[in-house]
Amino acid sequence: MKKTGIFLILAVLALGLVLALAGCGSKEAPSPEGSNAASSSVEGPASTTMTPTEPETAAVTNEPEPPVAQPEVRTPQEPTTEIDPGATLSVSLQALRSLSSYRYTTTMVYEGTGDSQPDSGTITVVGEYSAPDRHHLTIIDSSKGEQTEFIKIGDSLWIYTDGEWTEIPDEAVDAMSQSIFTFALDFVWGTLAEGLKTDSNYVGKETVNGIKSLHYASTGSAWEKEIEAGFGNAHGDIWIAEDGYPVRFLFTASGTDEEGNTGSVEWRTDVTDVNSQVVIAPPTGE
Repeated sequence: MKKTGIFLILAVLALGLVLALAGCGSKEAPSPEGSNAASSSVEGPASTTMTPTEPETAAVTNEPEPPVAQPEVRTPQEPTTEIDPGATLSVSLQALRSLSSYRYTTTMVYEGTGDSQPDSGTITVVGEYSAPDRHHLTIIDSSKGEQTEFIKIGDSLWIYTDGEWTEIPDEAVDAMSQSIFTFALDFVWGTLAEGLKTDSNYVGKETVNGIKSLHYASTGSAWEKEIEAGFGNAHGDIWIAEDGYPVRFLFTASGTDEEGNTGSVEWRTDVTDVNSQVVIAPPTGE
């Protein structure tokens, strides 16, 4: 499959899952009854009347009191709140940006045909972040056998190609950073998280990458109609840490691009080493 076709699928896939992954508004379960006792009638002792038959020999008739009905005691119910994917995912970018450090790996695998020729490959992005402004990014393109490395600290940017490090002139740092860091976790997840407005399904609690997480899933049927994409199969899974930040997201799709090329693509990102010691320093000799 041609690279243009592959990256078209990647772009539409990301856009589609923006439309697909989320909850539709806050849904709070009705308040549980808790430990309220049931309304039960409690009868007091029956009133008795002493009726004298003769003034000098008053007879008193004592009737047994009926048993007092005990109120029914219900077992307290555990409070239940329905998981709202939209609320969880909408704050996940802020939670990610609040971390002091993390590492991540993104793998994009594509297969297909273009001009009747097989086309496949893997692009791997390995990244590190240390607050407030240190980034280390390595991009590996298996189809070309190329690897490019970037270090950004504050307003300084270095690129490693052809066996050597080069510092980018100050006037070019902003423009190059905008292009390079479209692969960075902060940008990728921010793009997805901004538009999380439609349906998704809460799957359950799982431990992913050693982190307790909430799992959400969505198929492509809901969003294909919105963007009129020609995917025959699309699916997305997202794991959000109980602390709010993304831990893993996995998107798969297959279909045909506008040029008639067919193929499939898988995008997977894993976040690890959260708030651990991540050292990012200028290249040696700089």
